[in-house]
Amino acid sequence: MSLFRFELRKLLFNRKTLILLLCLFVLYSVVGLTSTVFLIGGNDSYRAYEKSAADWEGPFDGEKAAEAETIYQEVSARYGTDARMIARSVKDQPDIILAVNYHAYTERVEEYWRGTPPESAEEPYGIALLQEKIAELEGQGKQDSFDYRELSASLQRLEELGEPEFANALLWENLFNNWGEHMMQFLLFVPLTFVIAPVFAVECSSGMDNLILSSRNGRRKIVTAKLLSVLAASTVVVVLYLTATFLFGFLPHGSFRGWDAAIQSIPTYARSMFHFKVWQLAAAGAAWLIFTGAVYSLIICFISSRMKSQMGTAGVSLLILFVNVGLAAMGDTVTQRLGALVDFGLANVTLMKEVFGGYKVFDFLGLWVTYPVMAIIVLAFLAAVMAAAVYRGQKKRTVG
Repeated sequence: MSLFRFELRKLLFNRKTLILLLCLFVLYSVVGLTSTVFLIGGNDSYRAYEKSAADWEGPFDGEKAAEAETIYQEVSARYGTDARMIARSVKDQPDIILAVNYHAYTERVEEYWRGTPPESAEEPYGIALLQEKIAELEGQGKQDSFDYRELSASLQRLEELGEPEFANALLWENLFNNWGEHMMQFLLFVPLTFVIAPVFAVECSSGMDNLILSSRNGRRKIVTAKLLSVLAASTVVVVLYLTATFLFGFLPHGSFRGWDAAIQSIPTYARSMFHFKVWQLAAAGAAWLIFTGAVYSLIICFISSRMKSQMGTAGVSLLILFVNVGLAAMGDTVTQRLGALVDFGLANVTLMKEVFGGYKVFDFLGLWVTYPVMAIIVLAFLAAVMAAAVYRGQKKRTVG
């Protein structure tokens, strides 16, 4: 335990890193605060929105949909069709924001029944589309195929979830954007890279690693202490991000409205097949970021153990991150060919909207495994390989 405390103090609780953490907390607080400010105007505007939205919450209403459509057509002619841009342009007009949001909800209801376009490269979604594809496979006698079982399970889940309902989850939607968009990877994983990079690289650059690893404490104890300190430091940085964006995303308006709504009421998660409430998704998303942050930190730790400089470690780690982001940003044709490389690359697997926002299944050793479970298996295996590689690599450097 004393070795662990020593390594953690050396890695995290030193003057430079503490200053960095303080700056990060300020940055993350500003991100949470400004994203909420841009979402809607002052507190009076939000209170007016909250009061109006309370009357619109619930199952689909045709009259309200027609009213929202009229307002949306007028506003989109002036500001364009992007919902976020409209919201920022009229953030002090809560009635218009409510109409735009209800219009988007109406489209989600229609998609629930009719489905995505058949030619879409996305995962099939929607009652009518799934029924059509299942009927095609039945006509071809492919009831025993993996595709047929997958589509049938998706249809069953969708029917169990039922038609989406409208809810005021505006602030939660903002929080999930901060936790689930690619910008999070730059705000969180880039600073995390520089926090973890020195764990081995500083000692390797000075040649002190050979002396330390051959001390009376033993190689295994020291490496274990370093790995534990990496995991602890990673958790601290991620929790700092989660805490700051959560607190300052809700503090301006002091409301947790929508915490018990189904996640399908949030646009990004409209196609999700998970029976989560909003608060459950928040808990799962926070745990997911902590977990994926730890795995990424172990990758950095491995790179640090093989490099002779801190900046070299940071450079290689960031290159891996940016290449993954670049691959995920390519067109559908490229991402479909790359398949699992994109699904389980750092760019997608660290985003909660990719993991929990849809429904993917994989055939793993004859078992039918959902995307989150498969991602845990892949990332846990990767983390174990990285840790074993660190132990093995340092053993070769030990001086007898």
